[in-house]
Amino acid sequence: MTTTTANDELLQLREALRGTLGTDGQDLQPTVAADWRSMWPALAELGLTALCVPEPLGGFGLRADAAVMTAAELGAALYGGPYAGLTASAHALAQAAGDPVAGELLAGILAGERVCAFGRLGPDGRLARLVDGVPGADALLLLDQPGGGLMLFADPDGWTADPAPHGFDVSRTCGDVTVSPGAGRPLPPAGQAVELYELLLAADAVGCVRRMLDRAVAYAGQRQAFGRPIGGFQAVQHRLADHAVRAQGMTLVVRAAAGLFDADPAALRRAVATAALSVSSAAPLILHDLLQLTGAIGFTWEYGLHLYERRVHQDARLAANPRAAQRSLAELEGWTTHAH
Repeated sequence: MTTTTANDELLQLREALRGTLGTDGQDLQPTVAADWRSMWPALAELGLTALCVPEPLGGFGLRADAAVMTAAELGAALYGGPYAGLTASAHALAQAAGDPVAGELLAGILAGERVCAFGRLGPDGRLARLVDGVPGADALLLLDQPGGGLMLFADPDGWTADPAPHGFDVSRTCGDVTVSPGAGRPLPPAGQAVELYELLLAADAVGCVRRMLDRAVAYAGQRQAFGRPIGGFQAVQHRLADHAVRAQGMTLVVRAAAGLFDADPAALRRAVATAALSVSSAAPLILHDLLQLTGAIGFTWEYGLHLYERRVHQDARLAANPRAAQRSLAELEGWTTHAH
């Protein structure tokens, strides 16, 4: 596939996504959809679930670039579904497609009929904290951290979810999950699913930043102070320009990592950790400063900037960043090895 063809396909997918999500207009008021599942079949028809599934299993191959673009658009739209986890789950299930239960669930995901959340089991093997999409998902794929394998829970009767501790991000539903002993089905290691999950969460945050930065720039051109738009003042111009440069930098490191899914695993891990650290460190600071730049209106519930600031904080928590990314980079570079 040529670069031109791939770019054209990405542009077509982006326009189709924006049309379905209703974000193809200018300066639309951010809204939170209470029922994300009602829109999911229409999104699944665009092939979003198949982007990182091998072609022999009904997917499009490992199109991490398209998945990253999709995650950014869904973040910009405040879409509440667990796209990062669902895509990572589909990718991991494809590695175990020989398992009949995994194969059946994967087929349901590709058809838009099933939603599988992705998370991490704690040391006790029973509790998974902060799982995006529960309640709402009808299957769970949990990383068994000590062994590196996966536990599949294909029946909602096999777990209980408590969303009460995680209401900070009102655009999504996250919960702590307690699984029933013996209800899980062990699957092989996750392959690149963890890297894909973390990268898509970073892309989601990038989409949030870009959407709010565009709105802030438009607002600076309209809001008057002392008889001129506030965007005409150098102090405002410089801060917006700095944020635009940082946002572009985050976009580039995420795209660069997406292009390495066929590369050496260590190079991919390093690139994803770099992208995750870059985004999780910068995105909340940019959005917080945009609150200041937009003045009193930015602090109102109706303007919606706070919805994006909450979401990028939650993206970092879901991916266990930025501390986990710092540790991962330190380990990859050998900085944690004590000299003798």
